[in-house]
Amino acid sequence: MSGKTSIYRFMSAGCNGCDVQILECLVPRYKLADLGVEVVFTPEEANVLAITGGINVKGREELKKAYEKLKPPKLVVAVGNCAITKEIFDKGYPMVGPPDQIIPVNFYISGCPPRPQAIVTAVAKALGATLEEKEEYWATPEGFRGKHEFDSEKCMGCGACAQVCSSDAIDVLEDNGKRFIKVDYGHCSFCAFCQDECPTEAIKLTKEYHMLTDNRNTANVTNEVDLFKCASCGTYFIPARQVEWALQRIENEVSEYKDFHRNLRTAMELCHTCRRKISNIRNAKKLLSQLSPKVRAV
Repeated sequence: MSGKTSIYRFMSAGCNGCDVQILECLVPRYKLADLGVEVVFTPEEANVLAITGGINVKGREELKKAYEKLKPPKLVVAVGNCAITKEIFDKGYPMVGPPDQIIPVNFYISGCPPRPQAIVTAVAKALGATLEEKEEYWATPEGFRGKHEFDSEKCMGCGACAQVCSSDAIDVLEDNGKRFIKVDYGHCSFCAFCQDECPTEAIKLTKEYHMLTDNRNTANVTNEVDLFKCASCGTYFIPARQVEWALQRIENEVSEYKDFHRNLRTAMELCHTCRRKISNIRNAKKLLSQLSPKVRAV
């Protein structure tokens, strides 16, 4: 895009946190003016529409009208999680959308809210321009929580991160002998609960905050692990690494259990359905009777 670029802000059903960040972008140090970008007050003046917040029934028609009034080439940028998935407002009775189900959206910027630096850089990329990020304020502060990073060697796919996620941003999916841990940036609030509670310290939040995408289905990070087959029925039911981790932890906590390593592994290699078979219940009780004296001795 050449010449002057005018941005019109459309706000609907949000907390206004993302709108505040857009206003912050107008500070001279972020150099939007150097790119020929200005914020205007009517859609007729604009060729870029920045949407913050989800869309409710009152905002739906207004959004359509604003889009129709844009000047070509009509670029639309969804700023923040609510503009991508409606986030915490998703289940509200007046909510519709998200925005890309109402009008075409060209770019998505994840965050709750995204940093002004992320918004400025995203706008620059959308316009085909490049910003030099040499100044100190482009760097992330100490303790900043940004894009997730999985250590594939440590992750055992236990799903503890999904259980503690306060935003329901982490899904545990299984397919063809694999388990996938998927963090969806349309919902993530970057609280770091997943990082704090991971038993193997396999997931951490980095300082990376540039997460512009032109396809919201790619606004995620995923890790996969192999699933273990039940020794009896052959059904995939648990991550293989989780079996190894559990065995190791049991033996570390009670060293006397190392003598029963093979018995413990045999018991853990059965899925929940097969464990309920009479013969396996008997074997489990027999194993427990052997282990109990060891615990009392400790």
